[in-house]
Amino acid sequence: MARFEAATSAIGDVAFKKALFQSPLPVPEGSKSAACSDMAPSLSLIHKVQLDQDTDTNKQNIRRDHQIQRLRELRELATKLQEDDWQYEPAEVLTGLQ
Repeated sequence: MARFEAATSAIGDVAFKKALFQSPLPVPEGSKSAACSDMAPSLSLIHKVQLDQDTDTNKQNIRRDHQIQRLRELRELATKLQEDDWQYEPAEVLTGLQ
């Protein structure tokens, strides 16, 4: 039974994604949902704006996480270099500037 539920939820997700990225269908003028069709473009616009906003937010979070990871790696490298500094002569001495 669990496989059937998983399959139907996966199919439902695919149907939702298809509906999300398809253009809205035109509504016949004589139908009862003509009053709701005035709200449909605004709802579609709201969903598009929300999708854009969610995408931008996720992108900012990923960039921030990557920056934090890079800073951690640099901090570890700087610590390692300071620990190994005593083993090597300074660059000024090697080049004859001191």
